[in-house]
Amino acid sequence: MAAGVFGFAALYHALQACRRGKRSTRKAQRYELRLLDNLWETSTALQQHAWRPARAIRFVTLQPKPREILAAEFGDRVVHHLLVGWLERFYEPVFIHDSFANRRGKGTLAAVQRLQAFTRAPGTGYYLQLDVGNFFNSINRRILFGLIRARLHRDQRRASGAARYCPPAQAQHMLWLVRLLLTGNPAVRARFQGCTQHLLRVPAHKQLLHAMPETGLPIGNLTSQFFANVYLNELDQFVKHQLGARHYVRYVDDFVLLHECPQQLVQWRTQIATFLHNRLQLSLRDAGILAPVSQGIDFLGYVLRPHYMLVRRRVVANLHDKLHAMHAQLRHKDNSLRCSPAQADALFAMLASYWGHFSHAKSQPLRTGLLGRHTWLQHWVAEASAQCQLRRVDRASYDQTLPEQWRWFARRYPGYVLMVQVGRDWECSWGLPTMKVQRQPGLPPTYRLRKQQLLRLQQACIREGQPWLQVVENGYQTTGRKRRQLCALWSGLAGGF
Repeated sequence: MAAGVFGFAALYHALQACRRGKRSTRKAQRYELRLLDNLWETSTALQQHAWRPARAIRFVTLQPKPREILAAEFGDRVVHHLLVGWLERFYEPVFIHDSFANRRGKGTLAAVQRLQAFTRAPGTGYYLQLDVGNFFNSINRRILFGLIRARLHRDQRRASGAARYCPPAQAQHMLWLVRLLLTGNPAVRARFQGCTQHLLRVPAHKQLLHAMPETGLPIGNLTSQFFANVYLNELDQFVKHQLGARHYVRYVDDFVLLHECPQQLVQWRTQIATFLHNRLQLSLRDAGILAPVSQGIDFLGYVLRPHYMLVRRRVVANLHDKLHAMHAQLRHKDNSLRCSPAQADALFAMLASYWGHFSHAKSQPLRTGLLGRHTWLQHWVAEASAQCQLRRVDRASYDQTLPEQWRWFARRYPGYVLMVQVGRDWECSWGLPTMKVQRQPGLPPTYRLRKQQLLRLQQACIREGQPWLQVVENGYQTTGRKRRQLCALWSGLAGGF
């Protein structure tokens, strides 16, 4: 039976789920260089119960707050997908509808929309927002393993034709793997990457290395996210079936209850705190927030009101910080703004991500104000006013010939000296007296320069206060023509950008 649950086919399906969206990463590519060997070795080790997880990678993320992350190696993540995919068959039917973390068809947006719908329901004049204190580092692994074992044994007693029937042999193999992943502290053997000073910004009680024995799960693994849902499913069942709360939404350890009577919410808070302490050995971080729904609910990056949403202030502040940091990185000593194609793509991807978050809220004045405050962004991205979506300002020149691209940049930047890459050389609209004028079909009189001459020309433009822009080649269009993109520019203004 181990050959079935830990077989080559099962591992390959787990690999397909694991590498989705990550095939361009270095670790995924390194794993696929020996794909068949890696899958066969892992399958054999799992069947013989000889598989052991590799050392995790420990690092710190600073946004939205300093947090310790323990990331498993790619081969271990394949095994995690195998285990979670198998366990989901038995847990998805028992998870409540209003648990939205790390589940298919759920997510932050679905949780926000569900909670906003609750605010419009009758009998929900007040809300109580609670949070479990130091959740991942406080999970008792013995209790967690007992919950999983009880669920699988319960499903073994179902009729053999039932959809959730769990064969005893498969259950034993999976319980062995669960026990293995829940044994020991992965932070002890982990390799630290990054700046050690960042680790000092993470409080000691938030680091898994300092967790109590047999307590804590590493943040960053798929299994930890799934096990968190398994652990707090006990809370979900208690709130829905024993407290009888109709309007309840949970995302990881952050949950909200709504009711028309604030005294009822206070009573529920006391009962929830007692249940968490006695059943799961958890505690609430604080007394939470009890307020009228009309004041707005700060939840998952939005401030929710019954008929509209606003973007959370901290999300906007984080975007401002990132834009200031990127502007400092792109701005050079001569006040020119230089952005490589890779940096431009990263900038656009970051803004598109935030714009997607903003698009679900009432945020048109916010987006307009952001582009007005960071005026340097207009050279690489612009907002399409009709659709309220970002677009690349240089995309308009992608499907055109060189003369058409030249005219497009000339119209967008009147008065600037154009420097457009053509192979190894640069066609420039202005030159030094020692340079000769060239005649190119479809182009106005230009100066053809080499790389060193281009640098001299840029310095001369800066000395004379003449604004300039540099356009580089960036791949090919579908028609085979060269694609070009803005790379650097100098405005000639006293304050620069």
